[in-house]
Amino acid sequence: MTIKSANLARLIYPEFRFGTTTMDDAVKLVQMGVGGFCFYGGTSTEVSRVVKELKSYAQTPLIFCADYENGAGQWLKDATLLPTNMAIGASGASDLARRKAEITAFEAKALGVDWILAPVVDFASNPENPIVNTRAFGDDIVLVNEMTEAYLRGLNSHNCVSCIKHFPGHGETDTDSHLTLPALNRTKEELLSFEIKPYKAFVKSADSIMIGHLKIDAIDSENVSSFSQKIITDLLRKEIGFDGCVVTDALSMDAITDEGRSGVMALLAGADILLVPNNPFELFAALENACKEGVLSDELIEKALSRQNRMVAKISAGMLNTVDSKVIGCEEHKKFVEEAARECMAWAFKNRDFEIEPGETVGYIEPLVQSDNWQGKVFVEEMKKLGINIIPFNPHKTKKLIVASFSGPRAYSGSINLNKEQKQLISDKINLVEDVIMLSFGSPFVFDGLSRKISGGLCAFCALPDFQKTAAQILMGKNEARGKMPVKLKLD
Repeated sequence: MTIKSANLARLIYPEFRFGTTTMDDAVKLVQMGVGGFCFYGGTSTEVSRVVKELKSYAQTPLIFCADYENGAGQWLKDATLLPTNMAIGASGASDLARRKAEITAFEAKALGVDWILAPVVDFASNPENPIVNTRAFGDDIVLVNEMTEAYLRGLNSHNCVSCIKHFPGHGETDTDSHLTLPALNRTKEELLSFEIKPYKAFVKSADSIMIGHLKIDAIDSENVSSFSQKIITDLLRKEIGFDGCVVTDALSMDAITDEGRSGVMALLAGADILLVPNNPFELFAALENACKEGVLSDELIEKALSRQNRMVAKISAGMLNTVDSKVIGCEEHKKFVEEAARECMAWAFKNRDFEIEPGETVGYIEPLVQSDNWQGKVFVEEMKKLGINIIPFNPHKTKKLIVASFSGPRAYSGSINLNKEQKQLISDKINLVEDVIMLSFGSPFVFDGLSRKISGGLCAFCALPDFQKTAAQILMGKNEARGKMPVKLKLD
């Protein structure tokens, strides 16, 4: 083996999870030579401090990445949490997609994070998909490509490294790869005509592509896509023409077993970076052993490192433009969220007006959630400010009802939309009142089986406070839903 151990370790990007990962362990990983870290959690001060400290121990460039799909506020309470991709897709405004990326990049750069593991270019084509849903811009190729192009321009404006995911397409699956291995029952021709189109469109402009943990028997009946030469080298590299950095999805997901063997297979298949292993030290030992045995060649490792070095060069080119930490969670960025809310709300359907007047008493429920734990407290307070007496639903006190759903994609949950018990509860309440309106602050697919019985379904696609306020204003005629549904619903 002639490749130095430190160079081999650069192919590994462990997690740094604030509150769990110790600085001592992280320093050992830096001294081992890892290429970077994927951050989870923390505050802006903590992230910035860890970046500076770990860089001080590094002999090779470190790249810090994070799943800031909805801005740094997705993981940091003091940063700006931005609307979901589907909310942006509903607006139809590419300038909002670009601005979302610019704010993400601006705040990430201020933290020292240069690689944004976004955008998701999967299609929200399967209502039962528990992990894509509102993370996608929509289910239309033209819309997804338009929003993706604008988002990539936004990241590039601050020399942030981008990552489109999850190749070759996670939208049609109905299981969560955090829990088990999803099967994608699509032929290669079907994938090329739909799921793969965004990757073909941005093969030259995306800095990296993340491979999903998927089983696609029509292309490779033996290997998971993350470790499939047929999918990574033959399809993505040769046929699609991508020569940027290929990164695995997190190896710590339950869809993956024996991550040492899996890491070796991923590199042999054409991957360049092994993301978030459960045990990076054991993974490194497995890679070293594979090198000693001649399984991993110097040429293969050098190619992977050269692609990583291109990302380092892009980051270095932007280092002259330092970003002050004051931009993190600043008023200008919060103002964007407020303004975006007016453009992103959309009616899933509207059978008739839900007529309420100031002074009325209206019931409110979140299915199977006690009032103390309501997620829609901002919505309720805004309705009260607009003159409505909102109470936990009581059929003896009101004949009008507002139902709110906050179902959305969440790693390791394994489910989405409303379960049978929640739907039955809503149906039972509907029979007790004269009129019902339903709001979705998450998945737009929650109206199935209910749409004929209620006045309308209003989608916000996320539960941000400004979106909750705007939903209340729309119900009271103080605002309007300007967006259009970015997905097709199968309503009853």
